[in-house]
Amino acid sequence: MKKIAFPLVCGMLLASTAIAQDSKSIYGEAQKAYNGYFLKAQSGSLDDDAVTSLQNSYDLYTQALACDTIFETNKDGSPKLDKKTGMPKFKTKVSEDVIKAFKTMIDQNDFLIAGEYFRSKEDYHNAAIAYGRNAALLQSKYAVNVPDSVLSESLFLQGFANYFDKDYKNCFINMVKAKELGYTANGIDQFIDDAPNQIIQKYVNESDYAGANEALDHMLAEVPSNANLYTLKARVQEFEKGFEAAIPSYESALQRDPNNAFAYYCMGVGYTDIVNNAVMNSKAITDAALAKEVAHLLDKPIEYLTKAVSLNNNISPEMLDDAQKKLEILNKFKELAK
Repeated sequence: MKKIAFPLVCGMLLASTAIAQDSKSIYGEAQKAYNGYFLKAQSGSLDDDAVTSLQNSYDLYTQALACDTIFETNKDGSPKLDKKTGMPKFKTKVSEDVIKAFKTMIDQNDFLIAGEYFRSKEDYHNAAIAYGRNAALLQSKYAVNVPDSVLSESLFLQGFANYFDKDYKNCFINMVKAKELGYTANGIDQFIDDAPNQIIQKYVNESDYAGANEALDHMLAEVPSNANLYTLKARVQEFEKGFEAAIPSYESALQRDPNNAFAYYCMGVGYTDIVNNAVMNSKAITDAALAKEVAHLLDKPIEYLTKAVSLNNNISPEMLDDAQKKLEILNKFKELAK
Protein backbone atom coordinates (compact mmCIF):
# COMPACT_ATOMS: atom_id res chain seq x y z
CA MET A 1 0.00 0.00 0.00
CA LYS A 2 1.48 3.32 -1.07
CA LYS A 3 2.07 5.78 1.77
CA ILE A 4 1.33 9.47 1.41
CA ALA A 5 2.84 12.26 3.45
CA PHE A 6 1.19 15.36 4.79
CA PRO A 7 2.90 18.71 3.98
CA LEU A 8 5.80 19.44 6.27
CA VAL A 9 6.79 22.99 5.37
CA CYS A 10 5.03 26.23 4.42
CA GLY A 11 7.71 27.20 1.96
CA MET A 12 11.47 27.05 1.68
CA LEU A 13 13.46 29.69 3.56
CA LEU A 14 10.47 31.53 5.04
CA ALA A 15 11.82 30.99 8.53
CA SER A 16 10.92 33.18 11.46
CA THR A 17 10.04 32.84 15.11
CA ALA A 18 6.57 34.08 14.19
CA ILE A 19 5.98 30.98 12.07
CA ALA A 20 6.95 28.64 14.91
CA GLN A 21 4.81 30.58 17.35
CA ASP A 22 1.95 30.44 14.88
CA SER A 23 2.28 26.66 14.56
CA LYS A 24 2.08 26.34 18.36
CA SER A 25 -0.97 28.56 18.44
CA ILE A 26 -2.68 26.59 15.66
CA TYR A 27 -1.79 23.34 17.41
CA GLY A 28 -3.43 24.65 20.59
CA GLU A 29 -6.61 25.44 18.67
CA ALA A 30 -6.52 21.96 17.13
CA GLN A 31 -6.21 20.32 20.56
CA LYS A 32 -9.11 22.36 21.88
CA ALA A 33 -11.28 21.38 18.90
CA TYR A 34 -10.33 17.71 19.20
CA ASN A 35 -11.07 17.64 22.92
CA GLY A 36 -14.52 19.05 22.19
CA TYR A 37 -15.16 16.05 19.96
CA PHE A 38 -13.46 13.46 22.16
CA LEU A 39 -15.39 14.21 25.34
CA LYS A 40 -18.74 13.80 23.57
CA ALA A 41 -17.58 10.71 21.69
CA GLN A 42 -16.50 9.06 24.95
CA SER A 43 -19.80 9.82 26.61
CA GLY A 44 -21.80 8.54 23.63
CA SER A 45 -23.38 11.93 22.99
CA LEU A 46 -22.11 12.80 19.52
CA ASP A 47 -23.83 15.73 17.87
CA ASP A 48 -23.25 18.10 14.96
CA ASP A 49 -21.00 20.35 17.03
CA ALA A 50 -18.80 17.43 18.11
CA VAL A 51 -18.19 16.00 14.65
CA THR A 52 -17.66 19.51 13.26
CA SER A 53 -15.02 20.00 15.96
CA LEU A 54 -13.31 16.81 14.81
CA GLN A 55 -13.29 18.05 11.20
CA ASN A 56 -11.89 21.40 12.35
CA SER A 57 -9.19 19.73 14.44
CA TYR A 58 -7.97 17.81 11.38
CA ASP A 59 -7.71 21.02 9.36
CA LEU A 60 -5.90 22.80 12.18
CA TYR A 61 -3.47 19.93 12.84
CA THR A 62 -2.65 19.90 9.13
CA GLN A 63 -2.06 23.67 9.15
CA ALA A 64 0.16 23.42 12.22
CA LEU A 65 2.22 20.66 10.64
CA ALA A 66 2.59 22.61 7.41
CA CYS A 67 3.90 25.70 9.22
CA ASP A 68 6.05 23.99 11.83
CA THR A 69 9.46 24.56 10.28
CA ILE A 70 12.15 27.05 11.29
CA PHE A 71 15.14 27.12 8.97
CA GLU A 72 18.42 27.83 10.72
CA THR A 73 20.46 30.71 9.33
CA ASN A 74 24.04 31.91 9.40
CA LYS A 75 24.96 35.37 10.68
CA ASP A 76 24.65 36.78 7.18
CA GLY A 77 21.11 35.42 6.90
CA SER A 78 21.95 32.60 4.51
CA PRO A 79 20.58 29.14 5.33
CA LYS A 80 22.69 26.73 7.34
CA LEU A 81 23.29 23.56 5.40
CA ASP A 82 23.52 20.05 6.78
CA LYS A 83 27.09 18.86 6.17
CA LYS A 84 25.96 15.34 5.25
CA THR A 85 22.95 16.05 3.05
CA GLY A 86 23.66 19.56 1.85
CA MET A 87 20.03 20.42 2.63
CA PRO A 88 18.95 23.44 4.73
CA LYS A 89 18.85 22.69 8.46
CA PHE A 90 15.58 23.28 10.29
CA LYS A 91 13.86 22.77 13.61
CA THR A 92 10.27 21.93 14.49
CA LYS A 93 8.14 22.69 17.56
CA VAL A 94 4.89 20.74 17.39
CA SER A 95 5.32 18.22 14.58
CA GLU A 96 5.81 15.25 16.91
CA ASP A 97 2.67 16.16 18.84
CA VAL A 98 0.66 16.55 15.63
CA ILE A 99 1.83 13.16 14.40
CA LYS A 100 0.73 11.62 17.71
CA ALA A 101 -2.67 13.28 17.26
CA PHE A 102 -3.04 11.80 13.78
CA LYS A 103 -2.07 8.37 15.10
CA THR A 104 -4.72 8.71 17.82
CA MET A 105 -7.32 9.53 15.15
CA ILE A 106 -6.31 6.37 13.28
CA ASP A 107 -6.32 4.11 16.34
CA GLN A 108 -9.71 5.35 17.51
CA ASN A 109 -11.34 5.33 14.05
CA ASP A 110 -12.47 8.89 14.68
CA PHE A 111 -13.28 9.73 11.07
CA LEU A 112 -14.96 6.39 10.48
CA ILE A 113 -17.21 7.23 13.42
CA ALA A 114 -17.80 10.73 12.04
CA GLY A 115 -18.61 9.31 8.61
CA GLU A 116 -21.18 6.95 10.12
CA TYR A 117 -22.68 9.83 12.09
CA PHE A 118 -23.12 11.98 8.99
CA ARG A 119 -24.41 9.04 6.95
CA SER A 120 -27.04 8.27 9.59
CA LYS A 121 -28.29 11.85 9.11
CA GLU A 122 -28.11 11.49 5.31
CA ASP A 123 -25.53 14.28 5.19
CA TYR A 124 -23.60 12.54 2.43
CA HIS A 125 -21.39 15.50 1.60
CA ASN A 126 -19.82 15.62 5.07
CA ALA A 127 -19.87 11.82 5.28
CA ALA A 128 -17.70 11.70 2.14
CA ILE A 129 -15.27 14.20 3.66
CA ALA A 130 -15.04 12.19 6.89
CA TYR A 131 -14.58 8.83 5.16
CA GLY A 132 -12.05 10.47 2.84
CA ARG A 133 -10.00 11.73 5.76
CA ASN A 134 -10.14 8.29 7.31
CA ALA A 135 -8.80 6.80 4.06
CA ALA A 136 -6.11 9.50 3.82
CA LEU A 137 -4.92 8.77 7.36
CA LEU A 138 -4.90 5.02 6.71
CA GLN A 139 -2.67 5.63 3.67
CA SER A 140 -0.38 8.09 5.46
CA LYS A 141 3.04 7.27 6.85
CA TYR A 142 1.54 7.54 10.34
CA ALA A 143 -0.50 4.35 9.89
CA VAL A 144 1.20 1.01 10.52
CA ASN A 145 0.33 -2.35 8.95
CA VAL A 146 -3.13 -1.36 7.75
CA PRO A 147 -4.76 -4.39 6.05
CA ASP A 148 -6.06 -3.85 2.53
CA SER A 149 -9.47 -4.99 3.77
CA VAL A 150 -9.64 -2.04 6.18
CA LEU A 151 -8.52 0.56 3.64
CA SER A 152 -10.76 -0.86 0.91
CA GLU A 153 -13.81 -0.64 3.18
CA SER A 154 -13.03 3.00 3.95
CA LEU A 155 -12.68 3.77 0.24
CA PHE A 156 -15.97 2.00 -0.47
CA LEU A 157 -17.73 4.03 2.21
CA GLN A 158 -16.27 7.22 0.78
CA GLY A 159 -17.46 6.22 -2.70
CA PHE A 160 -20.89 5.33 -1.30
CA ALA A 161 -21.23 8.79 0.23
CA ASN A 162 -19.91 10.37 -2.99
CA TYR A 163 -22.64 8.61 -4.97
CA PHE A 164 -25.49 9.94 -2.85
CA ASP A 165 -23.84 13.37 -2.81
CA LYS A 166 -24.03 13.15 -6.63
CA ASP A 167 -20.23 13.38 -6.84
CA TYR A 168 -20.15 10.55 -9.36
CA LYS A 169 -16.58 11.08 -10.55
CA ASN A 170 -15.08 10.58 -7.10
CA CYS A 171 -17.56 7.79 -6.43
CA PHE A 172 -16.20 5.93 -9.45
CA ILE A 173 -12.55 6.55 -8.56
CA ASN A 174 -12.94 5.48 -4.92
CA MET A 175 -15.04 2.42 -5.76
CA VAL A 176 -12.48 1.24 -8.32
CA LYS A 177 -9.65 1.71 -5.80
CA ALA A 178 -11.63 -0.26 -3.23
CA LYS A 179 -12.21 -3.11 -5.68
CA GLU A 180 -8.55 -3.17 -6.67
CA LEU A 181 -7.77 -3.77 -2.98
CA GLY A 182 -10.17 -6.71 -2.92
CA TYR A 183 -13.49 -5.21 -1.82
CA THR A 184 -16.42 -7.06 -3.43
CA ALA A 185 -19.40 -6.53 -1.10
CA ASN A 186 -22.45 -4.25 -1.05
CA GLY A 187 -23.03 -4.05 -4.79
CA ILE A 188 -19.72 -2.35 -5.56
CA ASP A 189 -19.86 -3.41 -9.22
CA GLN A 190 -23.21 -1.68 -9.65
CA PHE A 191 -21.75 1.56 -8.28
CA ILE A 192 -18.72 1.25 -10.59
CA ASP A 193 -21.00 0.75 -13.60
CA ASP A 194 -23.63 3.35 -12.73
CA ALA A 195 -21.49 6.29 -11.58
CA PRO A 196 -20.00 6.95 -15.06
CA ASN A 197 -23.46 6.48 -16.59
CA GLN A 198 -24.77 9.25 -14.33
CA ILE A 199 -21.96 11.57 -15.39
CA ILE A 200 -22.28 10.95 -19.11
CA GLN A 201 -26.09 11.03 -19.24
CA LYS A 202 -26.07 14.66 -18.14
CA TYR A 203 -23.71 15.64 -20.98
CA VAL A 204 -25.59 13.61 -23.57
CA ASN A 205 -28.92 15.13 -22.53
CA GLU A 206 -27.38 18.52 -23.24
CA SER A 207 -25.68 17.30 -26.45
CA ASP A 208 -22.37 18.30 -24.84
CA TYR A 209 -20.32 15.55 -26.45
CA ALA A 210 -17.03 17.37 -25.89
CA GLY A 211 -17.77 17.51 -22.15
CA ALA A 212 -18.74 13.82 -22.14
CA ASN A 213 -15.54 12.81 -23.90
CA GLU A 214 -13.42 14.94 -21.60
CA ALA A 215 -15.02 13.35 -18.52
CA LEU A 216 -14.52 9.86 -19.94
CA ASP A 217 -10.90 10.55 -20.85
CA HIS A 218 -10.28 11.77 -17.30
CA MET A 219 -11.77 8.58 -15.83
CA LEU A 220 -9.90 6.39 -18.32
CA ALA A 221 -6.66 8.04 -17.27
CA GLU A 222 -7.44 6.88 -13.72
CA VAL A 223 -8.71 3.42 -14.69
CA PRO A 224 -7.55 2.48 -18.21
CA SER A 225 -8.67 -1.15 -17.82
CA ASN A 226 -12.37 -0.40 -17.23
CA ALA A 227 -14.44 -1.85 -20.07
CA ASN A 228 -17.59 0.05 -19.14
CA LEU A 229 -15.85 3.38 -19.75
CA TYR A 230 -14.95 2.33 -23.29
CA THR A 231 -18.55 1.24 -23.88
CA LEU A 232 -19.74 4.63 -22.70
CA LYS A 233 -17.18 6.37 -24.89
CA ALA A 234 -18.46 4.36 -27.84
CA ARG A 235 -22.04 5.36 -27.06
CA VAL A 236 -21.08 9.04 -26.96
CA GLN A 237 -19.19 8.71 -30.25
CA GLU A 238 -22.17 6.94 -31.79
CA PHE A 239 -24.56 9.69 -30.69
CA GLU A 240 -22.23 12.35 -32.05
CA LYS A 241 -20.77 10.84 -35.22
CA GLY A 242 -22.53 7.57 -35.94
CA PHE A 243 -21.87 3.89 -35.36
CA GLU A 244 -18.76 3.46 -37.49
CA ALA A 245 -16.91 6.13 -35.50
CA ALA A 246 -17.69 4.17 -32.33
CA ILE A 247 -16.47 0.74 -33.49
CA PRO A 248 -12.86 1.10 -32.15
CA SER A 249 -14.14 2.01 -28.68
CA TYR A 250 -16.59 -0.90 -28.65
CA GLU A 251 -13.73 -3.19 -29.66
CA SER A 252 -11.57 -1.75 -26.85
CA ALA A 253 -14.38 -2.50 -24.40
CA LEU A 254 -14.62 -6.12 -25.58
CA GLN A 255 -10.85 -6.56 -25.42
CA ARG A 256 -11.01 -5.64 -21.74
CA ASP A 257 -14.20 -7.58 -21.01
CA PRO A 258 -14.93 -10.36 -23.52
CA ASN A 259 -18.16 -11.17 -21.65
CA ASN A 260 -19.76 -7.74 -21.94
CA ALA A 261 -23.18 -8.54 -23.42
CA PHE A 262 -24.16 -4.88 -23.69
CA ALA A 263 -21.16 -4.05 -25.90
CA TYR A 264 -21.96 -7.08 -28.09
CA TYR A 265 -25.59 -5.96 -28.29
CA CYS A 266 -24.62 -2.41 -29.32
CA MET A 267 -22.25 -3.74 -31.98
CA GLY A 268 -24.93 -6.11 -33.25
CA VAL A 269 -27.52 -3.33 -33.46
CA GLY A 270 -25.03 -1.03 -35.23
CA TYR A 271 -24.18 -3.63 -37.87
CA THR A 272 -27.88 -4.49 -38.26
CA ASP A 273 -28.54 -0.83 -39.03
CA ILE A 274 -25.95 -1.06 -41.81
CA VAL A 275 -27.90 -4.03 -43.22
CA ASN A 276 -31.15 -2.08 -42.94
CA ASN A 277 -29.69 0.89 -44.80
CA ALA A 278 -28.54 -1.42 -47.59
CA VAL A 279 -32.02 -2.94 -47.77
CA MET A 280 -33.67 0.49 -47.92
CA ASN A 281 -31.38 1.56 -50.79
CA SER A 282 -31.67 -1.69 -52.75
CA LYS A 283 -33.43 -1.94 -56.08
CA ALA A 284 -33.80 -5.72 -55.84
CA ILE A 285 -37.23 -7.01 -56.87
CA THR A 286 -37.39 -10.34 -55.00
CA ASP A 287 -36.52 -11.28 -51.42
CA ALA A 288 -33.97 -13.79 -52.68
CA ALA A 289 -32.24 -11.16 -54.79
CA LEU A 290 -32.26 -8.74 -51.88
CA ALA A 291 -30.85 -11.35 -49.53
CA LYS A 292 -28.00 -12.11 -51.91
CA GLU A 293 -27.29 -8.41 -52.30
CA VAL A 294 -26.81 -7.89 -48.54
CA ALA A 295 -25.36 -11.35 -47.77
CA HIS A 296 -21.84 -9.98 -47.27
CA LEU A 297 -23.17 -7.72 -44.47
CA LEU A 298 -24.94 -10.40 -42.43
CA ASP A 299 -22.13 -12.20 -40.61
CA LYS A 300 -21.12 -9.43 -38.24
CA PRO A 301 -24.55 -8.52 -36.83
CA ILE A 302 -25.39 -12.23 -36.45
CA GLU A 303 -22.09 -12.86 -34.67
CA TYR A 304 -22.44 -9.98 -32.19
CA LEU A 305 -26.16 -10.45 -31.47
CA THR A 306 -25.70 -14.19 -30.98
CA LYS A 307 -22.96 -13.49 -28.45
CA ALA A 308 -25.12 -10.93 -26.64
CA VAL A 309 -28.00 -13.42 -26.38
CA SER A 310 -25.75 -16.25 -25.21
CA LEU A 311 -24.19 -14.10 -22.47
CA ASN A 312 -27.27 -12.11 -21.44
CA ASN A 313 -25.42 -10.81 -18.35
CA ASN A 314 -25.89 -7.07 -18.48
CA ILE A 315 -28.63 -6.32 -20.98
CA SER A 316 -32.26 -5.64 -20.18
CA PRO A 317 -35.12 -8.04 -21.06
CA GLU A 318 -36.15 -5.52 -23.73
CA MET A 319 -32.68 -5.62 -25.30
CA LEU A 320 -32.63 -9.41 -25.16
CA ASP A 321 -36.00 -9.58 -26.91
CA ASP A 322 -34.86 -7.06 -29.53
CA ALA A 323 -31.65 -9.03 -30.18
CA GLN A 324 -33.60 -12.27 -30.64
CA LYS A 325 -36.04 -10.65 -33.08
CA LYS A 326 -33.20 -9.11 -35.10
CA LEU A 327 -31.41 -12.47 -35.22
CA GLU A 328 -34.53 -14.19 -36.50
CA ILE A 329 -34.80 -11.76 -39.43
CA LEU A 330 -31.07 -11.80 -40.18
CA ASN A 331 -30.94 -15.59 -40.19
CA LYS A 332 -33.90 -15.69 -42.61
CA PHE A 333 -31.98 -13.40 -44.95
CA LYS A 334 -28.97 -15.69 -44.67
CA GLU A 335 -31.05 -18.72 -45.59
CA LEU A 336 -32.55 -16.90 -48.57
CA ALA A 337 -29.09 -15.89 -49.78
CA LYS A 338 -27.92 -19.51 -50.11
